[in-house]
Amino acid sequence: MSNKYRGHLAPSARIAHNKTSRTQHTYHAHTTQKPSAHFKKGILKVIPLGGLNEVGKNMMVFEYENDIVIIDMGLQFPEINMPGVDYIIPDTTYLDDKKNRIRGVIITHGHLDHIGGIAYLIERLGFPPIFTAKLTSGFIKKQLEEFGLTKRTRLNIFDPDKAILRFGRIEAKFFRVNHSIPDAIGVLLKTPAGNIVHTGDFKFDETPARDQRPADLQKIARIGSESVLALFSESTNALESGHTMSETQIGANLEPIIANAKGRMIIASFSSLIGRIQQILDMAAKHKKKVFLSGRSMHDSVEIARSLGYLSYPSHLVKDISSLGGTPDKEVIIMTTGSQGEEFSSLTRIAQKEHQYVKIKPGDTVLISASPIIGNERAISNVINKLAKLGANIIHDRTMDVHTSGHGCQEDLKMMMDLIKPKYLVPIHGEYFMRQAHKNLALEMGIKNENIILIENGDALEIGNGRVHKSNERVSLQQILIDGYGVGDVGTQILFERNQMAQNGIVIVLITINKK
Repeated sequence: MSNKYRGHLAPSARIAHNKTSRTQHTYHAHTTQKPSAHFKKGILKVIPLGGLNEVGKNMMVFEYENDIVIIDMGLQFPEINMPGVDYIIPDTTYLDDKKNRIRGVIITHGHLDHIGGIAYLIERLGFPPIFTAKLTSGFIKKQLEEFGLTKRTRLNIFDPDKAILRFGRIEAKFFRVNHSIPDAIGVLLKTPAGNIVHTGDFKFDETPARDQRPADLQKIARIGSESVLALFSESTNALESGHTMSETQIGANLEPIIANAKGRMIIASFSSLIGRIQQILDMAAKHKKKVFLSGRSMHDSVEIARSLGYLSYPSHLVKDISSLGGTPDKEVIIMTTGSQGEEFSSLTRIAQKEHQYVKIKPGDTVLISASPIIGNERAISNVINKLAKLGANIIHDRTMDVHTSGHGCQEDLKMMMDLIKPKYLVPIHGEYFMRQAHKNLALEMGIKNENIILIENGDALEIGNGRVHKSNERVSLQQILIDGYGVGDVGTQILFERNQMAQNGIVIVLITINKK
């Protein structure tokens, strides 16, 4: 592990905050330094530093001669055998001697697996400018504030419908897609080596919740008519047939549950599901109920989304959970974090009878409006079991359709390929079996087998002369573990010792010495 990762985030010299004007649609990166000699002329190199063979930690480097553009900078949640580890972030050692060539960082949307690494990595990378849409910038700004990095980070907001960003010889344009959070975008990179499309996380929803518009199919089709050489497309739901269910259908399924509840409704969901939250707020107002927020991230998401115009509700409708007392049970909706069974989340504390304001009682209904992320199944099952033993009625996605994914199923993925018409497909975002399933879909769509490239984290793709191929070069990557504010302090030996203590216990010997 590189010693440069060890220790805490170090102070850095002040860098001016340079926010792009909302009315300015074209950005030109400054490229005054001398060209580097360490690149192949005329070749676009693409290196994923995370996001493959895992769900999370998404980060991809696009390098054309002297210009580097990064797409996303996420984190990954730890495995169950990583006690004490909070997050895992990408290993950016490859960029250590290339910091002055990084023209910008493009963020596709505001989920932690795409933005969660910024606060840990942006200083290490020399504070390159960040570019993203409005809501995503709100979530990033919140993280930067917590780390004291706001003034030194150049966070730029653009309009995806109009913006053209020029990073040296790489030009970026954008198109709107649907996802489980507003302001999700795909990216077109126009380079001398060819046109490249990166989808970000996406689905196609013709009837999204009112926090979003349908994906911009016309613009995506126009991009497809411009000879796209390679499509980098997400693969999370490549094994799921059909189209992903619409968010408004979930709202229609939730309404009778909320309307007919005789006792308290406790709804656990992802705090970033702004459209879901808006629908629940609308139902609460319609059926004369009040919504109480529990959990820090739920409070933060609602506050950010409302301040930026992505949530709308009267002030009297939403209260903090501390105001719960005295409200009749039939008028109570509690929106809480913890849909993944997180150890210290609000729902887990309720299940363990440790929540200060909420104690389960007969008549309560707990609705888990989320599906388990891979690896979290056991944790959420434990929480559900505890809630059921306390007398709660449990509703979750295995009993009825109370959640839909933000990721496109097979027909969505086929639709993207049909619109973009790429010569090459590079399946990204997900485990190998997901990307293999995506490859099979591409074969059905008529893309040649030799033009579908499965890569791993650290592989280098070379793009040029109308071809995409895997280079012999490979970037060595390690897991960078976050333990509190420490970056890289925890290694495999410490994890081994922690697991040994967790399984076998420890013996503490106290010896009193009589100096006489």
